[in-house]
Amino acid sequence: MNTTNCKGASNKSVYFGVEGDEYVYTGITRQNLLVRLAQHIRSGKHFEALDEIVSQVTRNQARSIEQYFIENGPSLYNKINSISPAFRYYNEAMEWARVFLEEEGII
Repeated sequence: MNTTNCKGASNKSVYFGVEGDEYVYTGITRQNLLVRLAQHIRSGKHFEALDEIVSQVTRNQARSIEQYFIENGPSLYNKINSISPAFRYYNEAMEWARVFLEEEGII
């Protein structure tokens, strides 16, 4: 996964699930956030809203960003890594996500 030269459509968003005034979950989707929120609620997660953090990124870029937040918060309800720490491009993906998020002023 070379996240600096990703192929594929830039149609994914990364979002935080909101409970009260806290971010408690990080996810990715290409769906409308209200549709995705309804799916989470039906599955038992009681998010009050989904707050889009990044949009128009590729799937691999979104996975890198999601994994960064799984490791650094918010990730109270995340149960599965988006990218395994054993994956050979893991370090590159985490570094790309950190730099991207810094450049975007998100972290």
